[in-house]
Amino acid sequence: MDLYDREYVSAVINYFWGEGLTSPHTVNETAALVAYEALEQANICSDPMDLLPRPRYSVVNAKYVLKELRKIGKRVLSGDTAIYQSCKAAISAKHKTEISMALMGI
Repeated sequence: MDLYDREYVSAVINYFWGEGLTSPHTVNETAALVAYEALEQANICSDPMDLLPRPRYSVVNAKYVLKELRKIGKRVLSGDTAIYQSCKAAISAKHKTEISMALMGI
């Protein structure tokens, strides 16, 4: 994962779990997978929107996750965060411990 990938993943994580939770230097693949899972759940909760990852009909791997998070991170950084607040709050609460542990490398 390069620095740009980490920056985009960091933007997604900070969008869901609060500004300042992570920086590009603390993002790892486990955290990226947790963020992706949260986005998939947001897709179930919300109508399809630009912020949400596109459906994948085969095994999700790190390369695919990074590609999707890169696109989503770009939209988040540009201010395009069209997602229902109630979905964001529920998903954020559900995965708070998981993302915190992933960012610590646990």
